[in-house]
Amino acid sequence: MTDIIIVNWNSGNYLEKCITSIFSNSNERFVNMVFIIDNSSSDLSVKNILPNDKIQIIRNNENKGFAKASNQGFLLSKSPYVLLLNPDTQLLDTTLKDCIAFMERHPETDILGCRLLNDEGETSSSCARFPTPLKLFMDSVGFSKVFPKVFTPAILMSDWDHKTSRYVDQVMGAFMFMRYSIFEKVGYFDERFFVYCEELDFSKRLHNLGGKSFFNTDIVAIHSGEGTTKAVKAFRLFLNLRSRLQYARKHFTTSGYWLVWFGTYFIEPFTRTFFLLLSGRFKEIKTVFIGYTLFIRKANNQNSKSKGI
Repeated sequence: MTDIIIVNWNSGNYLEKCITSIFSNSNERFVNMVFIIDNSSSDLSVKNILPNDKIQIIRNNENKGFAKASNQGFLLSKSPYVLLLNPDTQLLDTTLKDCIAFMERHPETDILGCRLLNDEGETSSSCARFPTPLKLFMDSVGFSKVFPKVFTPAILMSDWDHKTSRYVDQVMGAFMFMRYSIFEKVGYFDERFFVYCEELDFSKRLHNLGGKSFFNTDIVAIHSGEGTTKAVKAFRLFLNLRSRLQYARKHFTTSGYWLVWFGTYFIEPFTRTFFLLLSGRFKEIKTVFIGYTLFIRKANNQNSKSKGI
């Protein structure tokens, strides 16, 4: 049996579609409980969910972030398997059955990811590699966009077509099918990550202990992508940048951290703007400016607090 954890924040009708797919005739028999952790949504996404004995909704009075909300669900789970699922995701009829069958056949696998299709039916990049300081710096410079065959992306494996199954460093948190026993070895998500990089950090800690993550292209689900953050792109950029530096500070040497810090602060704002100009996406330049302004302002406030100013 499987417990499903869904962290919700203003997901609109995505959540209802997700729940409907979970409780299809073919999936429901593999579901023990669905825990919806709502991060103080202001829309009707949770209110539209019909009562069900297998659904428990936890309403937070503030947005606690993805990592902390996920942990709330993990702590409630009692099943041998836990599926962390985004609200803008939909299961197909055999998704849960196939996941359980694979994990039963492969006890060496701790985390399982599946092929995620976007709304157009195209395969999305959903696996990541553990970054290095140099790789992140090269991303900031833009080399992975100009010379993708030479400089592969630091994290997201967008250079790979995801048409084969293989062990990977990390599978996307939109769909992470896990053995509950791994929490006893690794602990839970690091709640210092508000959103982004928490599953990367979790997978890295698991990897350091000998754990394995597997991507199975034969198991499929639908993931619309950016369903809950599409309307707040500048804020999303700020969170992404902040989480990247948090990950670098935690996992890299001091010199490695400062290399990432330099690229993030002094190079990437200009390369992002350059590529937007080059592609004619002029309206998105404002998003970069707002996101970086928020990022720098928050960083300055944090430094002031640490110095007692």
